[in-house]
Amino acid sequence: MPREAKRICGNQRRILKAIIDTKTNRILGCTLFCAASHEVINTVQLVIDAGWSYDRLRDMVCTHPSITEALNDLFSDT
Repeated sequence: MPREAKRICGNQRRILKAIIDTKTNRILGCTLFCAASHEVINTVQLVIDAGWSYDRLRDMVCTHPSITEALNDLFSDT
């Protein structure tokens, strides 16, 4: 199921999408077009490589303000 982030540090110029396997809750793919996406994608890749479910990113405590906290929005259930 495709997921999109709602907001990132007040910046409206961004696209974040992820494909989640609804049976395993694992991330199958992720596309990030935003400030520092070249850094944020490493965090997503870590979760994919470890075989963890997306809720690791949803529940992760991130510094504020930071672009990484957008992962909380991207992987939230709302």
